[in-house]
Amino acid sequence: MIIGSEPILIVGGFGSNYPLYAAMREHLAQISGRHVAIVPITLLEWAGVVATDSYSKLLHILHQAVQTTLSTQRVRQVILVAHSAGGVLSRIYMGDQPYGSERQRYNGFQHVAALVSLGTPHVTNQLGRQGGLNQISFVQAHYPGAYWRFVHYISVMGRGVYGNANGDGSERSAWSSYRMLTGVGEQWGDGIVPLEVGLLAGSRRVIIPGLRHDPRPDRPWYGTSVPVVKLWWEQVELALQDETPGSWRGE
Repeated sequence: MIIGSEPILIVGGFGSNYPLYAAMREHLAQISGRHVAIVPITLLEWAGVVATDSYSKLLHILHQAVQTTLSTQRVRQVILVAHSAGGVLSRIYMGDQPYGSERQRYNGFQHVAALVSLGTPHVTNQLGRQGGLNQISFVQAHYPGAYWRFVHYISVMGRGVYGNANGDGSERSAWSSYRMLTGVGEQWGDGIVPLEVGLLAGSRRVIIPGLRHDPRPDRPWYGTSVPVVKLWWEQVELALQDETPGSWRGE
């Protein structure tokens, strides 16, 4: 495989429909020069998570998308660009431990060159179905930090809203979301995920001022435009040139 030829798969966030990421796909393809596809997870499948408290079906869809990309692009590995809960889903997929009642185990780390998380809640000190807390707890217990030694981890976070219970609408909403994840609402984040939760231990950490969590008409988010995507993708390219802890150095 030619170095730098790994295709990109975009993994959407909680409650999203995969066409939401069409613009991001175009921006990424233009900047990276790579093949970019979106994992076809729909709002209906995310709704199923609320009922089952399980990412089981989503894992199967992600696995099929990875296998299809490996086959059609004739490569051995992909780069996962995962938004929000898509990063948690990706970390479970990469794992080697049985997950859920179906005891799913995909060993996806073998097929992933890099995991780029955009506003992903990587850790929590809370439990519950709300906000996928139980899934976050599962990955931090089984695969803490930049767990896989041969995988490049890049975590990107927007610093767009300070949580304030007495502030405006976005500040109050941020306060509530941050508090749900960590127990503390007064901190910086992207309006949904606080910085301390989104910056994965051991990863290359990228903080972009002003970015919000998801696409809205009045605010920039991780996939807003070519200039915004370029800000974090350039850091991904640098990370891909770095050695991982598992890199063979010929010693």
